[in-house]
Parts: sequence; C-alpha cells; structure tokens
Amino acid sequence: MDRTKRVISTIAGFFLLWTLVCLIAAVAVCNIAGDRVLLSGEMLRYAPPQVSGLPEAEYSEMGRMIADYLTGRRQDFQYTYKDEDEKEITCFQPHEAAHMADCRGLIRTAGTLRWILAAAALVFFAVGIFLRESRKKFVAGIVAGFAAVAAVFLAVLLWGLVNFDGLFITFHKVLFNNDGWLLDPKTDMLIRLMPTQFFVSMGVRVLLAIAAAALAPFSAARTIQLAMEKKEQQEAHDAKTAVPET
Repeated sequence: MDRTKRVISTIAGFFLLWTLVCLIAAVAVCNIAGDRVLLSGEMLRYAPPQVSGLPEAEYSEMGRMIADYLTGRRQDFQYTYKDEDEKEITCFQPHEAAHMADCRGLIRTAGTLRWILAAAALVFFAVGIFLRESRKKFVAGIVAGFAAVAAVFLAVLLWGLVNFDGLFITFHKVLFNNDGWLLDPKTDMLIRLMPTQFFVSMGVRVLLAIAAAALAPFSAARTIQLAMEKKEQQEAHDAKTAVPET
C-alpha cells in the first residue's frame, strides 16, 4: 500500500506540473487573442501600411474586429473602410474568413480547456496534499515533470532556431485539418497583416508564460526537496552521533 501511495504521489506531482504548463499556455493564447491593443500594435509594428496596404488610422479598429471575432464578441470576420476617394474597401476574401473561423474554433477549445485543466490541477494538488506520507515523492514528481517540460521546450526552441519554417508548417498541419492557412501575401491581406515576425512575437509571449508556469512550481518543489534532504541528513547525523544511555 505504501508503495502504491508513493507511485500515485509521483504521478500526481508529474502531471500537476504538466497541467499547470498547459493551463497557462491556454490562458496566454486566449488573452492574446482577445487583446485588441496588442493585436493592432503588433500588426502595425511588423506589417506597417506600406506592407499591408491598410491605412495606419485603421489598425486600431482592425485589431478590435479581429479580437472581438476570435473571442466570440463578433460573429462575422470582415473589415471595411473608405479610402481617400470615399470608395469602400473590403479587406478579406471568403477563404481568409474561413481560416479565421478555424482559428476561432481553436481559441474556443483553449477557453474550454482552461477550466478542465484548472480542475485537473486542483485534483493533482489535492492528491499530493492528501498523501502526506508520500510528500517526498510528490515533489520528486514535480521536479521530474519540470525536466520533461524543459526537454520539450528546448527541443522546440532549437527546432525553431534551426528551421523556423519547418516548425511553423508542422504547427499549422497539426492544428488545422485543411490548407486554409496557406495564404498568398500578394492577394491576401490577412497574411500581410500577420507575417512570420508577428507570430514569432506572439509565440515568444506564450513561451515566456509557459516558462514561468514551469519554473514557479519547480522552484517551490526543489526548495521543499532540499529542505527534506537536509532534515534527513541531520537526523541521520544525530542518530549516528547520539550517545547511548547507560
């Protein structure tokens, strides 16, 4: 029974770390998708008017439209404005709107996962607290989970540094079941507004959030682990040096 409790505690600690990482990643994605100011600012930064063809004065409202659509506050994905000649310009074609509908579906999934992951994290944490006798194994599981997350994190980072295009393509093939994400910058404003540098910027924000989500519980677990080891060493030393009673 004790061995079973130790195994359960280790597994709970391991998956607690992974659950927290996935939870924060989902939260970060949803927050970014709904941040009108961030979206408009990053589009203007990486896709200025001379690149996108969109007047600078329209970026703020464009960011608002995209954020509202992705988070369900708006039902149609389209943006129109009037040029200097008062001619109405329609920005997006049907296939661009279809791709954004796929993206909105992913954001909704991430939003649902937030609650599931939060509940799972509470369960794993409760297991670690309930099995007090196996607390050492629980924190060891968290440390092991951090090692696994760090390995995956570094592998993805290295992949991106060596072959970002390959990572970018694989990422889209995994997330989307169609080729709607293959847009042409010559004809499609969506890809002009959101070039590779735009996605790199957003990706860095998500990765930083993941790093923080992994480091916080790891640091706490490692501190507890070291304290336990020190206590055990002290107890062993005291037992070794104790003077037997006569």
